[in-house]
Amino acid sequence: MAQGQSSKFPRVKSGIPGYDELIDGGFHIGTVNTVTGSSGTGKTVFASQFIHHGIKIGEKGMIITPSESSEYLKREMMSSFGWDFSGLEKKGSLSIVDVTDPVLRLQKSIDVDPVEFLINFRRLVERKLDEVKPTRLFIDDLTAFFMAVEAPFKIRSLTDDLFGTIRSSKVTSVVTIGTAFGMNQFLEYGADSATMLNRERIGNTLIRSIYVMKMRGSRIANSIRVLDISDDGMAVSSLSPYP
Repeated sequence: MAQGQSSKFPRVKSGIPGYDELIDGGFHIGTVNTVTGSSGTGKTVFASQFIHHGIKIGEKGMIITPSESSEYLKREMMSSFGWDFSGLEKKGSLSIVDVTDPVLRLQKSIDVDPVEFLINFRRLVERKLDEVKPTRLFIDDLTAFFMAVEAPFKIRSLTDDLFGTIRSSKVTSVVTIGTAFGMNQFLEYGADSATMLNRERIGNTLIRSIYVMKMRGSRIANSIRVLDISDDGMAVSSLSPYP
């Protein structure tokens, strides 16, 4: 990309070594970026590292985990990488909304139509973004909620509404998506970028890999890379997982 174009469209660094090289320098500001993978591929680490890096450089982060308590996430990130999300939350650098939030707890405790739940969830996201005004946002897997919506056109409409709300706040977001329910394509289609994580057996070794499926308005690397996770976090290797 020419220098003039780069300055016109500033980028948000992911904080994941090697990844920004795949997307021509980082995420576009104010975009929705999905990270898809099955269980154990590193989706949560990716998104958490994105948030943690932003806070390290003085940005405010927000995490929304609608399916479970954030205590599991805090414990995992602290024990695995030393990222003290509880401390950052107390300092005001990080805001976390989880299933203990009154709106989410009420929705999950009664029999609510899935469309109504997702509409209320979008309103909750809109309100929290307006209150906190974060620079970076991480939303945990929503595919199970979309799975309960029967009409494909309604799924697309709800996805567009949620992603439109996020974009209008100018926050740069990462939304993780699981593959267990087969709903990932609806969310990936509406996103500004889609990154795919895999874990597969090659010979006698289990190897994680990563590639970028799409990114609107940007060149991307058309290659699959090895994805490493160590005590320092996640990094994208220059190596291919395949011989």
